[in-house]
Amino acid sequence: MIFMSERLVYSGWLKLYKRLIGNKEYEILKNHDAVSTIVLNEFDEILLVKQFRPSVMRETLEIPAGVLDITGEPEESCIIRELEEETALKVEKNNLQRIVSYKPILGFSASNMTIFKTRIKKEDFNSSKIKDVDVTEGIWLSFEELEDKINSGEIVDDKTIMSYFHLKSSN
Repeated sequence: MIFMSERLVYSGWLKLYKRLIGNKEYEILKNHDAVSTIVLNEFDEILLVKQFRPSVMRETLEIPAGVLDITGEPEESCIIRELEEETALKVEKNNLQRIVSYKPILGFSASNMTIFKTRIKKEDFNSSKIKDVDVTEGIWLSFEELEDKINSGEIVDDKTIMSYFHLKSSN
């Protein structure tokens, strides 16, 4: 058995621990699990939200997402809430399809990201109805436009890129 000890170094919305395994010390981030959704319309366009991300100091284009920061909240309830906050869309649980769950920052965190998929009518989305302070607008992109923005480096978000590859493999 490997000897392990752990001590809290920082405690805020995120928690940082020093973990000693054998004679090597690691920094481990404990953060919330998250959920996201590929929102498609009847023309197979994908809905992305534009929001400012302080970690990269710029606006990004991403699929709608949010963190599981309410104790005991199921993933489906969280993404339904987040979709309403970030896109003003009301989506029913039975219209969500779970695609994949993965660990986006495995090197230093065990947090999960789960991606869902849903379909809506294009007319059901209106960017002016968004009330989220972080999201400035929502835009529809064709698959080709999404691919171009990934290839140009305009889209750098992992869940959005993973969603692109899911869509590409299922076509």
